Formats: sequence, structure tokens, C-alpha cells
Amino acid sequence: MDDELDRVAKRQYNTIILAGIAIAILFAPITDTLLFLKNFLPLWRLIISTAVTWITLPVLYQYAVKVEDRPFLLWEEQKFSISFFIVSIIALFLLVFCAQLISAIPFKFGFHDDYTVMRYWRKIIKQNELTVFFICMSAGITEELLLRGYILPRLTLIFKSNYAPVILSALIFSLLHLGYGNLSECIFTFLFGLICAVYYLKYQNLTVLVVFHFLFDLMAFTR
Repeated sequence: MDDELDRVAKRQYNTIILAGIAIAILFAPITDTLLFLKNFLPLWRLIISTAVTWITLPVLYQYAVKVEDRPFLLWEEQKFSISFFIVSIIALFLLVFCAQLISAIPFKFGFHDDYTVMRYWRKIIKQNELTVFFICMSAGITEELLLRGYILPRLTLIFKSNYAPVILSALIFSLLHLGYGNLSECIFTFLFGLICAVYYLKYQNLTVLVVFHFLFDLMAFTR
């Protein structure tokens, strides 16, 4: 009887965690659809969609505190020296550079991606320096808080192995970029998510990842 109650409690516990993860993944795209963003001018679509992603954070915070009865960030932020911070940023850039090389492998074998969507949004974003900064800052903060800060630790509560949470969080990160419609971007974002997830799992420092993510996106849009 006690074992059955434990199993029921475990299922309820996992359901609550999975519901929170679903909110983290689906709140923004569902809200974007309900707002009929396709009817807006491209720049306004981008700004509103980014704002909705920001709104996801307080929504999840309330869910974590009131439903899960847990803090938004399950892992306490570890503090490191400035030198460690700088070395971490450099190491992450080197690893992501390797990820870019790997993501280009399909092209080497004659597979040609369609970059139309990526070029279109890059052009929209680069129209204004303030927009570039806003989008890069928003991506760095919101994506790291949602994917690494919120989702990854909760996946570790469900799975006994650390491999599954890391891979699943990277896969979710990649799927969120599926709208660009090309294989190399899917491979790259998966590897990017994998690198960031492993780093957070090992060092539990989100600040480094936020700064790195912001700098990487900023370099990508200004080069």
C-alpha cells in the first residue's frame, strides 16, 4: 500500500514538473499565435514576441513558488573569481566555434540549406543598433533562464542519469530554433545547448552563460 502511494505521489510530482516545463516551452509561441502576430509589421512582431518571452519568466516564477513550492532557480548560483569568469567565456567561445564547424559538415557533403528566413530576420534586426542590443540581451537572459536555469534542473529531478536532462534540454533549445528552417542551424543550436547545459550542470553559474550568450549573439549580428 505504501509503495502504491509512493508511486502515485511520484507521478503527481513528475506531472507538476512536466507542466512547468511545458509552460516554459509553449507559453510564448501560444501567446504569439493568440495575438495574431502575423498581422503586425516584422519589426513589431519581433519586439512583441520578445516581450512575450520576457513575460514567461514571471509566469514561471509564480508557478514555481505557488504550484511547485520551489524557487525558480533550483540550483544556488555558485560564485567564482574574475579570472575563472574570463577563462569560462573564452572556453565557451572555443567550444561553440567547434560546434559551428560540426554544423557545417552537411554542407561539405553537398547538402545546401535554405537561409532565406535567417537572412530575412537578420536584416530586420540589423536595421537599428538598439534593436540588435535588445534582441541579443533578451536572448541571452531569457533563453538561459528558461532553458538552463529552469528546465535543466527540473529534468534532473525526473531522470536519474545526468545525460538525459542535458540532451533533452539541448534538443528543446534546438527545436525552439526550428523556425529558421535549415539543418545546420538545428545542429548548431543543439550543440550550443549541449555545451551550455554541461557547463551549468558542472559549475551551476548562470551569469557566465548569460554574458557568453549575449556576446555570441552580438558578435553574430555585428560581424
